[in-house]
Amino acid sequence: MEEYFSAVCRMEQAVLFPSLLRGIFLDKTDDPTEADSVEKDLYEYFMMLKSIKRLVEGGLAPLEGQDPSIATRLREQEDQENADLEGFFYYHVSNLYRILTQLTRRAEAVTTKYNELMGQIYQN
Repeated sequence: MEEYFSAVCRMEQAVLFPSLLRGIFLDKTDDPTEADSVEKDLYEYFMMLKSIKRLVEGGLAPLEGQDPSIATRLREQEDQENADLEGFFYYHVSNLYRILTQLTRRAEAVTTKYNELMGQIYQN
């Protein structure tokens, strides 16, 4: 998780003008983990990565403030998970690490692409 926070912080420090990221897309060579069916531009990735960082830092919202159907579904899932807590814990932690690794690579790709863009601007 520390790697993810570091990568997003580096991205936030490097990207001084996020609006320059609009309309620029990652190449498959820039981000081999790209599995989104809808292609996002770098600005969308930038905002998503910042949003996820804030969510992880601040924690999840309490169930009382959510849509009742979501809260009910989460409570049902929680009841099912109580049957095999160790198995579900391992499953969720391993998926969390996989997702954080992908998000870290995405933050690094956004930073690299932005720095390349700024290099091109300064050369002209």
